[in-house]
Amino acid sequence: MTELKDKKVNTRSANMIDNTAREGETLGSVGPFVKVTWNDAASTFKSYIINAENPSEHLTVCETVGEMVAKDDKAIVLVMHGSQCDGCDIMAIPTDWCQKIEVMEIQGECITENLESQPE
Repeated sequence: MTELKDKKVNTRSANMIDNTAREGETLGSVGPFVKVTWNDAASTFKSYIINAENPSEHLTVCETVGEMVAKDDKAIVLVMHGSQCDGCDIMAIPTDWCQKIEVMEIQGECITENLESQPE
């Protein structure tokens, strides 16, 4: 997987920064753009059948796309949106909830899935 650069995101000053003083110019300057497939908790009301043989069937499968700006053994942090007036929108996903992390490729002005992406 692509390594995170020694930069972070702060869109209030048109630069990205975090508590480690890592700076980046804009989205895409800190880490790779990724698609994370992960299982989230789910609640179901008025359910008539519970699959006791495969309880994971009741989880919600989520896909989140963004720039991976931080990752450790407990969490992955993605920046999904940034603006100079509002800061940035992030998603923190527990690392052990992740099923797959796919690195996206930039092609021209578009981002596509990289066929060489490796499951986590």
